[in-house]
Amino acid sequence: MTARLVLPAPPPEGLQPMSLVRHLAGVADLVELCFASEMEDGGFSAVREMRFLSRLGPLLPILLLLDTEKCIFTQGYVWVEEGRVIGNANMQPIEHSPKTWAIANVGVHPQHRRRGIAHQLMQAALDHIRAAGGDEAVLMVDDDNQSAVELYARLGFTHTATHTTWMRSGRRAIPAHEPTAYDVRLRAETEWADEYALARAVRPEGLSWNRPLREAEFRPAWWRRAQRALSGEAEERWAVTPVDSNHFIGSLAIATGLPEGDRLTILVHPMFRGSLERPLLVRGLRRLGHRPWNVRIEQPAHDEAASAVLRDLGFTASRTLRWMKKEIR
Repeated sequence: MTARLVLPAPPPEGLQPMSLVRHLAGVADLVELCFASEMEDGGFSAVREMRFLSRLGPLLPILLLLDTEKCIFTQGYVWVEEGRVIGNANMQPIEHSPKTWAIANVGVHPQHRRRGIAHQLMQAALDHIRAAGGDEAVLMVDDDNQSAVELYARLGFTHTATHTTWMRSGRRAIPAHEPTAYDVRLRAETEWADEYALARAVRPEGLSWNRPLREAEFRPAWWRRAQRALSGEAEERWAVTPVDSNHFIGSLAIATGLPEGDRLTILVHPMFRGSLERPLLVRGLRRLGHRPWNVRIEQPAHDEAASAVLRDLGFTASRTLRWMKKEIR
């Protein structure tokens, strides 16, 4: 009687659902390879997080039960050849908006492009979202990445907004205080609805590509304060009104303790564009003071008034991203 040698089946090749245990390290390598020249501190932090989690092996599913999945995309599809991840597309439902899914980290190894791999990865992601009951998919892409923009357009994505990320070293000189004809003050908690109405008027596309504009983001909540305290994050909100009225014409949000550094967000009523951007930004920079990390802000790319002030205050344009979305039918 002859003994039969049983060899383990080779790992699957081609398009397949992403396995965190088997593929996460390869996805981290691919994301860094494809996007290193465009990634900021937050992107490199996410890659480091993926590599750390990939080393946990069987412990990874246990950590995912403790909500670690919020740190990274845990769903997606990969393309594998000769045991190596050469293509990837991740997706996950947006927190508090489960019918809307975000798609990210769509990349193909440079040596394997123009073979239709990205198209098949994207189609698999869209089919997955449809099967899960999603109504909409959103993504962002570098505005000058024409091949990717055309791919998403062929898949039915439409352009919703274009935003530029501006960066400023926290070590730069702090601008001097400048007098203004408006009242710039800390926003009262009772004024949250006024700020939300302003945001709806000037940024209906949302404040972030993967965060639809929601009333709850502006309404004070004890659990949000507790969450920030536990994570080391903090936020200040400022309001701008004429000195003789309480009409809400602008706002400033200062977020600190974020992985990518500090973040400013300004909103200016259309009737006051060109007159509020500078006092708001100066107030934000003076509140932050000297910092060992960068300050960032995202502004609509077409906002020339804000762009001119940002340049004058020492900000540099980092990336210009096109936001796109697709209705799922």
